[in-house]
Amino acid sequence: MDEAVEQTGKLRPGAWGALEGLYREMRPRLYRFAYSYTMNGDMAEDFVQDAFERLLGVVNTLPCDADVRNYLYTSVKNACLNYYKHLQVEDSHRSKLTESLIFAGTLEYEDRGELFERVQELLQQLPEQQRIVLEMKVFNDLNYAEIAAALGISEQTVHTHVKRAYKYIREHVPVLLALLLTLDSGELWG
Repeated sequence: MDEAVEQTGKLRPGAWGALEGLYREMRPRLYRFAYSYTMNGDMAEDFVQDAFERLLGVVNTLPCDADVRNYLYTSVKNACLNYYKHLQVEDSHRSKLTESLIFAGTLEYEDRGELFERVQELLQQLPEQQRIVLEMKVFNDLNYAEIAAALGISEQTVHTHVKRAYKYIREHVPVLLALLLTLDSGELWG
């Protein structure tokens, strides 16, 4: 190790020449340290280079007793942590963007009026019993027992009709839109 860098890792005043020796000594260690965080060789190398560039920018302002090795490790660690924070933000944005694209991609209809017309068409295409059961469930907000009693059929039959009707609508209207219909039925149908 260069004599300008003490055993404690402190950089002596005016020891610019020591930085080159410090770089040769610390770069492999810092690289392994960064790599253990990122598991990406290119990123690890970039973080080490950035840490040394930051050190060069502040070396004249560091106190004489500053622990340069500690500064470098802290700088690399912070870069790795910031990288992970950035990835989390990207993942969050990517997730929101994906949701938006899926939702936008499923809206083949310009407005709810057009959507309402399409769903009405699909309802008319259902077998009569399925249509009646679904209308009672959606429009009248009846539960399976109430529908079964009104139509004189079993609750299991009501369940089967609702399930088949929803399946038919989902096959003909994108999935997210069908969910919107079931969740927002009062506003759409009301």
